[in-house]
Amino acid sequence: MSETPQHSEETHAERRESRRRIVGFVGVFVTTMLLLLTAYRYAIPTPYNDWYLFHVARDTSWVLGKIGHSSTLEKRSLREFAPRQVRATLQAWRAGRDTATPEEIAAASNDPLTPWEKWFYRSTDNRRRDAAALKESQDHRHDAASVNGPRVSFVLFPGIASEIDELQEQLDSRAGDAPPGKAEMTPEKAALQKHMEDLRKEQQAIYRGERPAGDEKTRQFSFIVISECGAIEVMAIFLAAVLAFPASWWKRIIGLATGLPLMYAVNIFRLSVLGVIGALDQDGKWFKFAHEYVWQAVYIVFVVAVWLAWVEYIVRREPE
Repeated sequence: MSETPQHSEETHAERRESRRRIVGFVGVFVTTMLLLLTAYRYAIPTPYNDWYLFHVARDTSWVLGKIGHSSTLEKRSLREFAPRQVRATLQAWRAGRDTATPEEIAAASNDPLTPWEKWFYRSTDNRRRDAAALKESQDHRHDAASVNGPRVSFVLFPGIASEIDELQEQLDSRAGDAPPGKAEMTPEKAALQKHMEDLRKEQQAIYRGERPAGDEKTRQFSFIVISECGAIEVMAIFLAAVLAFPASWWKRIIGLATGLPLMYAVNIFRLSVLGVIGALDQDGKWFKFAHEYVWQAVYIVFVVAVWLAWVEYIVRREPE
């Protein structure tokens, strides 16, 4: 049976409309995604990205702390700087100056630095150094941005190494703003120092094979949350797909308000799982496989699944 002219015209019209929608979706999707990724590229060396990465690392550290023995954000102290100097320097940088005055340093608080202050100081100092290096460089095409991010120190099972780290942290916290090596040695600090030296001797005995390797039960893993760990690229893909699909704006808002927090939560779960794998996998082979292959595939599947669920249950849902 042959098609009637009217039916043939309707079929061609439907095909043209279908092709137009597909081309429109692809065009808007690609354009939006490129704009979002380009915008984030320029947002990486800014305090806004520092704030976002800090919250990603903070939430990951909180989850890991519930799973294992402990998890600390920005654990390593800035031993070469006192809290007063860090805070005064940050204030000077905000005011557009390179250094703080002695009066500003003396007036600043000497309370222990918060994880945010440690990270923000490191990131700002890193950007300033990179900018100075780029300015002095003859090759202006060089990208001076360094790989940097908040540090998460996770201890799954405690042992000699983790106990040494905890003792060192206690000693550092008691050093105050005195210059390194000139702090007063109180009886309490002397006891901590003696205990740490004894633990180091035990650790060296294990390394030399004089004691069983199983005596060191520490399973810990430290990692930095860099920009690629923030899942911004994944969120950009989802956001672009939602905006490109023909739907009312309130349905798009529902999709973004639901999908983006879900992807953030899944990313925190991803980083937490990788932290546990890193602590258990001393050689790093399984960690590398999970990080570079498994979770990449899982994330792609998750984005597609959430987007399809939005299309099926929100966009195409008929009003009752």
